[in-house]
Amino acid sequence: MKNIIIILSFFLNFILLLSILLFATKMGYLGRILVIFNANSLELPTDTLSSQTWWQDEVKYQVYVNQNAKIETCFFGDSITSMLGNTLGQNTFNFAIGGMTTISQLEQLKYLTAAKVRCNKAIIALGTNDAIYKTMDEQFISNLKQIVATVRQEMKAKNIVLIPAFYSTFEAAHDLTMAGPIAKVEQIQVLTRQVATAEKLPIAEKEIQPLFESKALKATLTSDGVHLNTEGKRIYRSALLKITGTY
Repeated sequence: MKNIIIILSFFLNFILLLSILLFATKMGYLGRILVIFNANSLELPTDTLSSQTWWQDEVKYQVYVNQNAKIETCFFGDSITSMLGNTLGQNTFNFAIGGMTTISQLEQLKYLTAAKVRCNKAIIALGTNDAIYKTMDEQFISNLKQIVATVRQEMKAKNIVLIPAFYSTFEAAHDLTMAGPIAKVEQIQVLTRQVATAEKLPIAEKEIQPLFESKALKATLTSDGVHLNTEGKRIYRSALLKITGTY
């Protein structure tokens, strides 16, 4: 009888957690509270973005327009950077795609290096989405170092700048359907600094600081607690232009 109760309890918990993952976004605030309550029990999936057809189509288009290209400045990142589009100066290209982590970044680089894309400078803004997944510290460091090595050795970048993971608002950081917890974002930032030190790379923290306040994204600069609104994008774009020396 005891074993039956244990099995039944495990089964019911599994169904509960699965229901939370599938329907939390449709359940409003109550659903988000349930996700937060069970956060330590959730085993969030790894990044499988590169298996999505739309992602593959986007990368193939990037390859098509940049085959054998020698680009002055390449930008890599997730939706926060991709929302700026190609507005960052002449002979630059924004390779950022929504949802990107260090895992899918490595996959994107396979396509770009095969197409012999070259970058004189590279701005790498990753980690925000890595904070959503339960990526081991060692794996994140290994991934980021591989990204740096690929951009440096195969894409021939002479200058590489890292941008640490972005904070969301406090509210969004408490909603696992929207963003990673602030503590996880901070840990990813620490790991990014470690890689910057090991690889002797500059890390742009002061430049993007105007977006944040008290370790959170300013509510006045976001449309949903995670992504930047018009004013937020203006500030971030100005920061990138300063980093590249074109502003």
